[in-house]
Amino acid sequence: MIMRRLSLILLYGMIFSPVIAKAEDHFPDDVAGFFHDADLCQYLAGEWDNTLPRKRKNELSYAMQKNCSDIYKKQTYFEEKYAQNKPVMKKLKSYEF
Repeated sequence: MIMRRLSLILLYGMIFSPVIAKAEDHFPDDVAGFFHDADLCQYLAGEWDNTLPRKRKNELSYAMQKNCSDIYKKQTYFEEKYAQNKPVMKKLKSYEF
């Protein structure tokens, strides 16, 4: 009896958890675009290393200038726009630039 209940709980968890996670990850399109850009900026910053060849450094510098030059300004804008939206604010506050 206990094993059957446990099995049902696990089965329901496997079926419905992706739906719940997807609902939590849905943000308005404008701020979702910012999250994409912010993730890209963090990735690019993590790729930077003084030991890289000059060509790769130039590529990274160009990509960072193109995609990240005003990321802090955008973050501030969305923090003001979505000040009352707790899920958005939580994710916005997770970025440090």
